[in-house]
Amino acid sequence: MRAHGVPKFPDPDSQRNFGPLDQQQLGISKQATEAAQNTCKPLLRSGGTGTPQQRAQKLAYGVKVSECLRAHGYPTFPDPTAAGERIPPDVNTNSPQFQSAEASCERQAQKALGLP
Repeated sequence: MRAHGVPKFPDPDSQRNFGPLDQQQLGISKQATEAAQNTCKPLLRSGGTGTPQQRAQKLAYGVKVSECLRAHGYPTFPDPTAAGERIPPDVNTNSPQFQSAEASCERQAQKALGLP
């Protein structure tokens, strides 16, 4: 990840897992992070899918973030599915308004789910 544009990407924990990542902590856009993840995904165990519990936690986190974004001015923002997330074309994810809402919603979702 660091070699593909995410210089602040953390090391995994002792079980080789990564917790939820805060875009503000990483210091780059979500799109840049996703591009690096797609490039690096084959290097992760199970192609990056994780355990069933990890996948469920990731999906629950994504649903919480999506709910929050809908409540904060993005009414068409969909819930993620197990196959991934599709951002509607009318949502400008590069806008300062969206990035601020997304960062706030990610923090709220982490807190609501008891994640670090």
